[in-house]
Amino acid sequence: MTNLRLLLYGVRRALMVSLTLGAAAMSAACATEHDEPSPPPSPTVSAAPATPTWAGAVPAALVGAWESAQPGSNTTLAYRFTADGRYAYAGVLTYPLSAEWNEFYLLKRSTAGAIEVDGRTLTLRPSSATTTRKDPAHPGDDYTDRPGSLTPQRFVWSLADDVFTLTDEDGLRFVLRRVDS
Repeated sequence: MTNLRLLLYGVRRALMVSLTLGAAAMSAACATEHDEPSPPPSPTVSAAPATPTWAGAVPAALVGAWESAQPGSNTTLAYRFTADGRYAYAGVLTYPLSAEWNEFYLLKRSTAGAIEVDGRTLTLRPSSATTTRKDPAHPGDDYTDRPGSLTPQRFVWSLADDVFTLTDEDGLRFVLRRVDS
C-alpha cells in the first residue's frame, strides 16, 4: 500500500509540475489524449500577413472560443481569442481520488495577455498567469491563484473545418475545436 501511495503521489506531482509550466508543457500522456489524426485535405485557413500582427489584427478565423476536451479525458484546455489581439486560456486537470469520499484532485492554470500572429507562427504573450492546486490527499501543499510564468509561448498553427491545431516548439500538438461563445 505504501508503494502505491508513493506512486500516486509521484504521478500527481509530475502532472502538477507539467501543467504549471504552461499549456504547451502538458505531459506527453495528457497531450496524446488530445492528439487526433490530421483532418483529411480540405480548405485550410492560415494567416497570410508577412509581418507580425498588432493588437486588432488577429485573423478573423481564429477569433472566438476553442476547447480540447475529449470524452473520457481528465484534462480540458480552452482558449478565447478576441479581434483586438487579446487571449484568455484556462487549463484544468482533475481526477477522482476516492469515490467513497467524493474527493478530487484539481490543478487549474489561467493566463491572459496578447496574441501575435506572424504567418503560421502564433505567439502568446501573457500579462497575467495563475495556478491553483487542490489535493485532498496533501492539503498542506494546496494553493490558490499562485502567480505563474509570464514567458511567451510560440506555436505553429493551422485551421481546417473548425479544427484548430497548435504545435509547440517541442512538437507537442494540441487539437482544439470551436465552441459556441
